Amino acid sequence: MLADFISYLIFGNHCKYCGELIPFGETLCNECETDLPRITGEKCKLCGAGKDRCSCKKTKMRYDGICAPFYYEKTIETAIRKYKFADKPYIAKVLATDMAETVKADFADIKFDFIDYIPFSKSQNKKRKYNPAGEIAKEMSKILGIPVCNVLTKPFETETQHISGAFYRKGNVAGAYDTLDNMDLQGKTVLLVDDIKTTGSTLNECARVLKIAGAERVYCAVAALTAKEKTKEKQ
Repeated sequence: MLADFISYLIFGNHCKYCGELIPFGETLCNECETDLPRITGEKCKLCGAGKDRCSCKKTKMRYDGICAPFYYEKTIETAIRKYKFADKPYIAKVLATDMAETVKADFADIKFDFIDYIPFSKSQNKKRKYNPAGEIAKEMSKILGIPVCNVLTKPFETETQHISGAFYRKGNVAGAYDTLDNMDLQGKTVLLVDDIKTTGSTLNECARVLKIAGAERVYCAVAALTAKEKTKEKQ
């Protein structure tokens, strides 16, 4: 406690999402606390959203389940954008902590053999300083005690998913991913990590590839997911 206070006197205390100065002992500023879009209540097992915001229409995916602590909006959307595009790698640990807690709660009865994450292509690796999903996976590994194993690879280039329409996303990633040679996946249960889920096309394709290679079950964990607006209650 004393060491934390000394650190506070020297460096100050910052909100873990936006970086604003806040009082000692607190973790969030008032604005982030108010706008934190946490997923609460009963969740849809297929899309990960709360039942009040689910719009997946029970569409079956190749992965066996998905969880996320947040919706991709407000405080979290800003934090993830900073993480991905403003060179703020420290946010990986913050997101990983929230994701790990959600995995413990939502997948409590599942024993994972390893964590993998959505890979970059060679050109993406050259352009970006770090893979956002990869850094989160490494931090989650430390928290959950599950090893990271880089099984997936992306040998083909694709258009950026976040600028594509829902229909195009599915075709955009079809056949873009593969698994490394000589990897024994037979009967394995994989925790597949990414930063954001929009349509789920990328996660779905990677889960398909992992299962073709022998994985028995693939579960996904993301920091945030998009969902329809909450249905307003009738007056």
